[in-house]
Amino acid sequence: MSDEQYDDSSVADLPLWSNTEANNRLADVCNKYNVPIGVITDLVSLQRERQHQERAAGIYARIEEILGSMD
Repeated sequence: MSDEQYDDSSVADLPLWSNTEANNRLADVCNKYNVPIGVITDLVSLQRERQHQERAAGIYARIEEILGSMD
């Protein structure tokens, strides 16, 4: 993954990460569909980081980079 990698602390306040039951369900769904939870964490972190921006310049390339890490 790139230098712009996120960790769990950037989403720790969200119920999917802070609530044990919700996090277990997220992990189950990720396992079922073979999606690393880190990919979901990175995508949510990216959205949170960019939500205040009027334009999403470069966001599609970053999304492709995150999803490309699944290969």
